[in-house]
Amino acid sequence: MQCIYTIAQKSIKKLIKQNQLLLRFRQQKGRRDSHTSSSSNRHSSREPTYKRAAVYSLINEHFPEWSIRELRFCGQGSSFCTYTLNQNYIIRCARHQDSIRRLRWEERLLPKLQPQLQIAIPQFQHVGYMSNGLPFCVYPMISGEPFEEKYYHRLSEVQREKVVQQVADFLKVLHNFPVEEAITYSIPFREITEYPVRDMLQFVRQKLHPKLSLVEQQQCQRWFDIYINNESDFSYQPSLVHGDLQPRHILFNEEKGEIVGIIDFEDIRVSDPAHDLYYMHRNYGDDFWHRLLQHYSPHSLKHSQWKFYFSRLADIIQRILEEIDDRKPHYIERRLEELKEFLNGYNSDQIEL
Repeated sequence: MQCIYTIAQKSIKKLIKQNQLLLRFRQQKGRRDSHTSSSSNRHSSREPTYKRAAVYSLINEHFPEWSIRELRFCGQGSSFCTYTLNQNYIIRCARHQDSIRRLRWEERLLPKLQPQLQIAIPQFQHVGYMSNGLPFCVYPMISGEPFEEKYYHRLSEVQREKVVQQVADFLKVLHNFPVEEAITYSIPFREITEYPVRDMLQFVRQKLHPKLSLVEQQQCQRWFDIYINNESDFSYQPSLVHGDLQPRHILFNEEKGEIVGIIDFEDIRVSDPAHDLYYMHRNYGDDFWHRLLQHYSPHSLKHSQWKFYFSRLADIIQRILEEIDDRKPHYIERRLEELKEFLNGYNSDQIEL
């Protein structure tokens, strides 16, 4: 089950490295660590790689018959720069060479998944090449709002069950896809074999314990003890996973009270299916999680609930440490309140192992 910590893994390693650098340069006040992790910059670029004029020319070149009424930049990840055309089409332009293989596995995989799903996923209508030799793709836009937690809490009991069922059905189709076939699409297998929790704990003691009460310190230590004592319980059956089920990648129709689509498969991989489930727990909380258990696989996952809580704790901690390094006191205080709320709200002794 180690892979449920994929999100925190790179950040934790980064923090350990930063700690070493801080110790080395602690006499040089004001000097910033020059080895800032790129993991937190996954979606941080506000300036699009391709300007609107360049995408406008791209459309005219490849689709001269199309009328361009509205062309809007709508986001940029690590691999693609994305525009909407007339609120009807999505145009994704590759940012670098590594984007090519990601586009190729989406092009081959998504048509295999769609017939098995009740919700929409991107279906490419055109794949071509730009003047720089990198590919772009066009597919019909899936209309919907990012499925923020606030939308879930507004739903009735019946609607909540429906939405959770939709997520569970999507995950079961994805996680049951033949791994051997996925690998032939060049989808990578990613396994984390090392989790430096002891190093992280040492860093936590140095940086966070002075800011916590004695009871909170003890509760935090207890969570780490539970993890350390269960390190051997990480076996899993590799499955195809989405890898980035953030609310903005789950599209929701508030009027109908249902999920209408799931997008952005560029981080798809063969790994621990619990990684996707962790996103659900982190984004929507306990109520969603307990309902999901009943629809997805209650017998195989209930015993590992504590690991999802620990992942949440690790996520909060690594964000605090990042803010400390970035010298953002306002954000540090907010994260500390979140940490205290977790430690006071979730008693590790009551979590089923």
